[in-house]
Amino acid sequence: MKLTKCPNGHFYDADKHPECPYCNGGLEAGSAIAQPGTAAEVDLAAPKGPVAGWLVVLDGPARGQDLRLGEGRNFLGVDAAGNPAVLDANSPLAVRRGIVVYDPQDNNWCALPGSSNELCTLNGKSLIEKMPLTAGDTFAVGGAQLRFVPLCGPEFNWNAAPKERK
Repeated sequence: MKLTKCPNGHFYDADKHPECPYCNGGLEAGSAIAQPGTAAEVDLAAPKGPVAGWLVVLDGPARGQDLRLGEGRNFLGVDAAGNPAVLDANSPLAVRRGIVVYDPQDNNWCALPGSSNELCTLNGKSLIEKMPLTAGDTFAVGGAQLRFVPLCGPEFNWNAAPKERK
């Protein structure tokens, strides 16, 4: 593999492509060639198990859309259009800007920094260490603001017996 960078900053395999497939429209669906650290590599995720909460986009082109959060780790990044997204666990580390975690055993939420060079913020502060989450907290990811809306918490969780749920 001969990794090459075009004048527009795209990386591609020059052994397979005589010129940049991004600039020249020759990138086939499912190709392994992608610009490292960009949304071209990410897979969007559906929550594992039942929905535990949401992030609601407050501004930008995705305004009013929700991102479903499941149990465990939910990796935040941006999709190919630059909108905030929950990423698949197989997405590269370079695109994970933040992590929202719901722990069903302890029935609590927290936010962790991602592994990307791009930071996300929580309530206006850079997310650089583990922080607890409460309803109404706001994230900034990829230039968009998102509001945290938990379903699971002190008043409800999927692990409680049906008659114990309020």
